[in-house]
Amino acid sequence: MTAQTETFKFTAYLGYDEEAEIWRLRSVDITQGGILHKLSYPELPPLQAVLVESISEDVLAQLAQMNRSGEMMSNSDYVLALPGVKFQKLRVHTNFSIARGVEASFWFGSFSGQPLLALRQYAESLVEPAVPSQVGNLAVQALDRVVLPALNVVAGVRSGLRRPQTVGAFEDHTGRLMQEADSLIMYAELVKQLIVSTETAEAGPATRCFDAPPLKRVGTAV
Repeated sequence: MTAQTETFKFTAYLGYDEEAEIWRLRSVDITQGGILHKLSYPELPPLQAVLVESISEDVLAQLAQMNRSGEMMSNSDYVLALPGVKFQKLRVHTNFSIARGVEASFWFGSFSGQPLLALRQYAESLVEPAVPSQVGNLAVQALDRVVLPALNVVAGVRSGLRRPQTVGAFEDHTGRLMQEADSLIMYAELVKQLIVSTETAEAGPATRCFDAPPLKRVGTAV
């Protein structure tokens, strides 16, 4: 039997706002081992409002050089090291759709460390290691804000909560879970840090390795 190679990939999907002349973020996919974690942004925030500065700067700089009608650029030697995570092998792709307009995606072919540190909403909370004294409070918050509502949904389904006369209660429970999804991610990662290890390697400021050749064009639409 051939052993399967674990995949570590960070992908973001973008749309171009012609009126505001900015790139907006639609969603982010993080593949870590055998698990796919998808983050959607229905309000379409600007790219730089969601991703940390060093990543958004690099991606926007590459997009500015590309044909928006359709082009792919690649740099297998790209490395971006941030405190707690390192991204490698950058690819950027643009495309034009009559229905959706100008679109783009970029992805890092591999990463090591905590990929959520690429997102501003998690970077500040996760970059500093949690201390053992926090574990009790974190566990209580996770149970109160996420686990208990989830159990309410399960209990409701088992008891027939989705009947017409009780569908409102079901929607209340699921709505709360959706609101607390970001908290669940943060709490889970903080608790995991404490369980896995109480020691965190020191990390320096963000550095880019651009000694390698610039992005290589691997295809341009006619």
